[in-house]
Amino acid sequence: MKGKSIQSICMVLLLVLGATATQAGAAVFTVGGNGEGNYTSIQEAVNNAQNGDTILVSPGVYRENVNVNKELSIISSTDLSGDTLNRTYVIGAIPANDVFSIRSNNVRISGFHIVGGPSGMDTYQEAGLYLEGVQNCSLSNNTLVLNDVGIGLNNSQRNIFDSNVIGLGTSGIFLSRSNENLLSNNFVVTNSKGIWMDNSTNNTLMNNTVDSNEIGLFLGTSRMNMLEYNFISRNSNGVILANMAESNVLANNSLYMNGLGMYLNGSSGNTIYLNSFFNFLNAEDEGTNIWNSSSAGNTWSDYNGTDTDGNGIGDTPYVVNQTTGSIDYMPLVENVSTGDTQNESDNTSSGTP
Repeated sequence: MKGKSIQSICMVLLLVLGATATQAGAAVFTVGGNGEGNYTSIQEAVNNAQNGDTILVSPGVYRENVNVNKELSIISSTDLSGDTLNRTYVIGAIPANDVFSIRSNNVRISGFHIVGGPSGMDTYQEAGLYLEGVQNCSLSNNTLVLNDVGIGLNNSQRNIFDSNVIGLGTSGIFLSRSNENLLSNNFVVTNSKGIWMDNSTNNTLMNNTVDSNEIGLFLGTSRMNMLEYNFISRNSNGVILANMAESNVLANNSLYMNGLGMYLNGSSGNTIYLNSFFNFLNAEDEGTNIWNSSSAGNTWSDYNGTDTDGNGIGDTPYVVNQTTGSIDYMPLVENVSTGDTQNESDNTSSGTP
């Protein structure tokens, strides 16, 4: 027994020493520029790197499709605000292939202008950044244009997409069978579909701007997602929930100048409150959904009720669909704040308060 204990301790020490050695041995590779030993392509640097290494990419134009199968940080050495001669462009050499294909956990990609080549096909062809079966990756401060899909995610969990600009594609951000991801501060503009979620659960979409797409946000067969503080404007359809999209919370979003602000089809049990609706047609609900929390509903541009007691809540409900019972019982006459939106989502009311 004593010998086994000593053996176990030795094994733990070896693992710790190995992890320390790996961290201490992390290398930095440089792509482009005039330095001695710099790589000429991102893929060449990836092939020679090890888990935990960093690849710094100098400004320039790189025509390649990059396969990332190691835990790496791939970072542009300039920020996106630089002039056009001081930016880092990655242009897909094979239009039908993903520009960056990521199949490893813990990958970070930041600061690139990523350009694909839309295939013109109805089916999915290529993505600017594509993640397959991965966790804990971070994609930030990238600009993605002319891709079939700007950022594509399949069967992946706990990744972060922050402050990316995505436009002129078929789908800006596409999630399939992916859970617990965070999408924040992204600007998704002029795509056929802005942000599209299919069969995905427990994702958070926060502070994104979704503008001038045919469909701004689409949730299909997706549950328990949180959409809050997003600005959704000038889309043909602002938000669509369909195909049994259930138990999602939409709070504190601004829906302005969309053809149809929000459309719920074949979806019930969603909670919608503290949103501002100023659209040509504000909402259609063919399911049974909750349109207010325990203390506040939504702001409606076409609400004609009064507020005789001045508490900011309309005296009469706002009816979305009388037949299905989809009614905002606490429409806001003036915007109000309720502090913690998560607490509100836990204490909702679908009946008259």
